[in-house]
Amino acid sequence: MRNFILSAQKTKVDNMTRMLLMLFLATVLMAFSLNLNADPADTDQEADKTGPDTGQVAADDLPGTAALEEMEEAEEVNTNDPTAAAISVSAGWEFYNWYEDEIAPGQTRPTGNDNSFNSRFVIPMAKGTWGSPWPIINRFSFANLEAPGGTSASGNAEFITLFIPWTWATGKVGLGPAINLPADEKQFGADVWRYGFAGVALENSLEGRLMWGVLVRQVWGKTDPNSNSTIASPFALQPIVVYQLNDGWYISNGESPIAYNWQEKEWLVPLGFRLGKTIKDRRGGIWNAYAEYRTNVVYKDWPGAAASDIIRISASYTFAR
Repeated sequence: MRNFILSAQKTKVDNMTRMLLMLFLATVLMAFSLNLNADPADTDQEADKTGPDTGQVAADDLPGTAALEEMEEAEEVNTNDPTAAAISVSAGWEFYNWYEDEIAPGQTRPTGNDNSFNSRFVIPMAKGTWGSPWPIINRFSFANLEAPGGTSASGNAEFITLFIPWTWATGKVGLGPAINLPADEKQFGADVWRYGFAGVALENSLEGRLMWGVLVRQVWGKTDPNSNSTIASPFALQPIVVYQLNDGWYISNGESPIAYNWQEKEWLVPLGFRLGKTIKDRRGGIWNAYAEYRTNVVYKDWPGAAASDIIRISASYTFAR
């Protein structure tokens, strides 16, 4: 009984420590991001030409209505850009159905959780922050998962920092570290810290209507908190395809990362479709709401749970730059 109480107390302390760490990091990053869109040297040099930094070009530089529409379309694409240089927050819900096929003689495939609530915070930093020669994008992702029976807990929170060393007129490439925080319990994710890297490459085509690229993540961690054995978690390769329609509407492949299990040498490949709409408010911020459906089309040899149906409903807000 005493060991059980001590274990429960330790779990509470670990959860509190984890939350305090995340709050501290978010506060520090938010403080440094207040001037994220203003590079003092660049602003001084351009002041005579463009005036105050309002995010708009000088009237003399506008070729006409067509150019303005292209700028608006580019802004709408940026709300779906994981490297967009603007503070954003999002929240969404996912609901799951699972395949229950046989993965070995007499062994049924395990199922996952019923649903999850996801939230994400993106905090960019200007070039020069913390002495960095490149812009920085910080992304926090959190999830609260609900298991069959109604029990719920936090899953693996993820923190990614992307440095953007290469940019060109229509695209960019970013690299940086990735950290996965432990889940509250094993049934909701890995209960160990995991560390690795993330990378992104993006390109805009068709006069800004099409954004395409890839986001990759790989982390390593112990198999157990009391073990010294470190293994690679499944590699995640997330294709990004977003096509702008009219009046702020867009279609996308959604958040559909392809996974590769290094130990079993097997793939889990999803297929998704997202329909969304962006709306600008009076302050210049952008709302982005969407509905998404995904299913796994390659899963037969995957050793773990595989979702047959995933429905996601989400909304985000990107603050004016």
